[in-house]
Amino acid sequence: MTGQEEAARSTGTAPAASTKALAAGSQVENSGAGLRLDEDNARTELPRMGWCTGLADVLAAAYAGDLHADTSGIVRRREGQGRRVRAALVELLASGGYIAVPRAGRRGPVTVTHDGVIAHRWCVAAPDLLHADHRAAYQARVRVHHTRRTSKQTARDRATRLTPLPHGAEEKRRRAVQMREMEQWAREMQATRERLAVEQADRDARVEQEQAAEWARIQQEAEDLQAAEDDRRDDGLVMSQQGAQEIVMGQDKRRVTVKRISPSIWNAMVGGAVYVVSKEGGEDWPWLVIAPGDTRIGVCSVINNEPYAASVRDIVRAHAGAVERGETCPEWTPFTAAAATAQQSQGQPPATDRHSRSAVQSAKELVPEPNGPEDVGRAMTAAGLPLPVGLPAVGKAYSTPAPARAVALGLNGSRWVVECDRHGPVSMGLNKLGDAVADVAAAYVHDNEQEAADAARAHLKAHARQDADVMTPEDIDAAQALNFSRDQWRTLGWMCEGKVSETADGFTAFDVSPDKADVSKRIRKHLVPRLWVAGFVKVSAIAPGARTFGLTDEGVRALRMWSNAMRIHAVMEPGKDTRHAAVKGSRYRWLSAGETWPGELEKAQAVVEARRAANERAAALRAAEEKTAAERAATPTADELTMLNALSTDGLDATAAAVLSAAYIGHVVTRHRPEATSVRLDEGAGQDRRTVTRTYNLNGVEKPIAPAAGTALSAAPTNLTDATAETWHALCIGVNERCGVYELDLAAALEAGASALALLALLDRAAPCTGPNESGVDDFSSPWRSET
Repeated sequence: MTGQEEAARSTGTAPAASTKALAAGSQVENSGAGLRLDEDNARTELPRMGWCTGLADVLAAAYAGDLHADTSGIVRRREGQGRRVRAALVELLASGGYIAVPRAGRRGPVTVTHDGVIAHRWCVAAPDLLHADHRAAYQARVRVHHTRRTSKQTARDRATRLTPLPHGAEEKRRRAVQMREMEQWAREMQATRERLAVEQADRDARVEQEQAAEWARIQQEAEDLQAAEDDRRDDGLVMSQQGAQEIVMGQDKRRVTVKRISPSIWNAMVGGAVYVVSKEGGEDWPWLVIAPGDTRIGVCSVINNEPYAASVRDIVRAHAGAVERGETCPEWTPFTAAAATAQQSQGQPPATDRHSRSAVQSAKELVPEPNGPEDVGRAMTAAGLPLPVGLPAVGKAYSTPAPARAVALGLNGSRWVVECDRHGPVSMGLNKLGDAVADVAAAYVHDNEQEAADAARAHLKAHARQDADVMTPEDIDAAQALNFSRDQWRTLGWMCEGKVSETADGFTAFDVSPDKADVSKRIRKHLVPRLWVAGFVKVSAIAPGARTFGLTDEGVRALRMWSNAMRIHAVMEPGKDTRHAAVKGSRYRWLSAGETWPGELEKAQAVVEARRAANERAAALRAAEEKTAAERAATPTADELTMLNALSTDGLDATAAAVLSAAYIGHVVTRHRPEATSVRLDEGAGQDRRTVTRTYNLNGVEKPIAPAAGTALSAAPTNLTDATAETWHALCIGVNERCGVYELDLAAALEAGASALALLALLDRAAPCTGPNESGVDDFSSPWRSET
């Protein structure tokens, strides 16, 4: 709101914009073309706005300048002591931006905005579109706001306010505000992503540094251990205080230092020469020892998936000694697959385990461009060679990273979220329901990694269920042969849900709107019979002159296949209905023409009678249950009479009387209302007089006490006095001494009453008899009886 408009409202004068709007409205009203335009617009937009005659009347009064607000905020028909206007109508018009009301504590006229002028013209042009009262208009707004993505409660909340004028100034202003908020949200989201990216980069850098330090430490320890082992094992030239010693003849004990370079490459150094130990073919291949001239001299032993240092030294020492002696060292070459095949054809045994590595190399030679051990395994299988240990068989699956995973939000791992890569070009977080959200702040935060991992697995299972609908080419061809039109597809879907019926008026689908309740749609006359003739639909008689429809097994299969094909855009809907081949010999009989099948009327009448009989049996059963409950409620139980007789005993102790009174209340209340769990006792006219007023069930539902139960309880004393207050406190759920309100637990009261009766009976049987008293009854010494 501008300062000029605020000043105008405070002084009671209309702003210039409103004056121009009023003038423009009067000019449009005077023209016939303007009236027709207003009527067309009103016919299109006014039903969706949900207006009533009261709103139009208040807007017309404001348009005429008859509404004024005083300092108390009350709007009147005229300035001074005029008739009041309903505050709810004024608030509704102000919420939609149709009128402008002065601020609280200020006096001035109620002005009409530009949107209000247009709305007034629409109301004048089409008064028949206005609802009769405010309640009907409210229900109309609820129906407009209740869509597939909007709940009923949200629609009710939105219906308490008027929507702005379509394409009006208020709507443009609100859209501008929303755009600014969305831009701000986008900037904040980008900043959050950048911040998380920087944090992730810092974490990765720290992890890499820690791994590098750990790797250097492990490498240094391995070198120290290897040097110590070499000093202990080598008996060759050893430097000491006595000088160089001779090499022991007959034994080649050269110093060979084996060092780990990477997880897949080791080096062996001897006399300045460097030998390489590596896996040339991949992770599942053996460790090969390669001399400085790229000559493969052998395969070393392996322990824990790493080369055995002693085996490497032996191979290197043998090769170095042969080179010094001038001997020619042949390259380690495996047998070819052709040679192995020739041996098998001549009846020779196949290659044994010692030739397995040669077979591997031969299989590699058969593959023009090997991509890994799987190709070699395929070649060896084709050549009939046995696979060496560790070589994967043909068809072995290789795992890939899961698209949904648990991600930690901090270094301490106390907060976790779930991300998935299958919802966009970037990874997106998941909320509590498993739906993808663009903002990481909106993702559901888990307390531990296990909980997040379980949520990720559940999300992957949902993707698997969606991927299970993948159609084969044969299924796509079958779906294309169906060639359902839009009306045929929708009608089959309605029949699958049991919403289509036929009467003498024709075919009707009930409650078919996804965002509105009780919306029906008429179906063309020949649409359902054609589907029935094709074998997709089955007919059932539910009453004389009424039928309902369902899908056969073929119809269910066709509907699912066509829906899947439409989902993946494998088919296109034709413009007209498709006539499928007929599988039924008889023609369809329309109820609108008075045609029925033989026996249809009898079957429909039998269905109606069976339904009526079932309703009568249910009604009789309910009546019998109500009668039994009424008789049970009107007849005191034996426990109730026992409690009443115990309360009438002379000389009963106050504590015992309080417990028995509470138990008596429990028996009476549960007899009239079995589901009651507690009762409320309010303080009456006397200070020590309480009466039962309300009952509560297990869910906290409150009901007034039954009149019959109140009458029965009023005849017996409550025995709730200041002396017995502590006893009642132990049997109550809550106590408010200030207001004199007690909430008695019925289960505790019944249990305490049963214990009190048992104790009284036990003490009466065990106590010695002192002889008959004045009334002729034996007197017993019992702590539950008072001394008086």
